[in-house]
Amino acid sequence: MNKIMVLKGGSPAIHKMGDIGRPNDDYIRIFEEDEEHYIGEFEEGIGFVQVKFKKSDCRLLSEQERNELNGKWYTINETPLYKIYVDKDGNVGNGKVTTIKGKITKVLSAETNEVKYSPFKDLTVEFGEDIVIGRSIIMFPTDGGNIQTSKVADYKLTDKTCIIHTNNSVYYIERV
Repeated sequence: MNKIMVLKGGSPAIHKMGDIGRPNDDYIRIFEEDEEHYIGEFEEGIGFVQVKFKKSDCRLLSEQERNELNGKWYTINETPLYKIYVDKDGNVGNGKVTTIKGKITKVLSAETNEVKYSPFKDLTVEFGEDIVIGRSIIMFPTDGGNIQTSKVADYKLTDKTCIIHTNNSVYYIERV
C-alpha cells in the first residue's frame, strides 16, 4: 500500500513519542492498515514513522488536492527525485501527470503475436505520455488500482490509438 490521504485538522496522530497530530488538515502517506487505523507518516515533517491515524479521522483527497499533487516534483535538498501522480483513491504512482486515457482493446503475446488472455482487456486506463524504452509503465484503471507492465521495448502513439510493446505483451489501447 502506498497511498496519500488527508488527516483532518485537530485529529490525533499516535506515535510511540505520543500524539503528534496537527491543528490543520494535512497530507499523510499510508503504507499499511489494521481494523481501526491507517499506519504511515506525515507527507512533510521531521520523519516520524509508524504513526497511527484513526480511519474515521482520515479522508480521501479532493479533486483540487489531487490536481495540486499530480505532477509535483519530490526533492531532497532541492534535488528533484521524481514526479508524483495519485489516482482518485490516493494511490501513488511515479511519473508524468496522466495525460493518456483509453480502453485496452487487445493484448497480444510479445513472443508469438497471438491474442492472449488478459484480465486487463476492456479496462479503461490512464497513464503518462513519458513512455521510456527499457522502463515499465504504470497504468491506472479508472475503477481503481494500477497495472505495471514489463519493460517497454517499443511504442506508437497516435491521436486515436496507443500500441505499447513490452517484453511480455503488446497492448492495443483505443484512446478516449
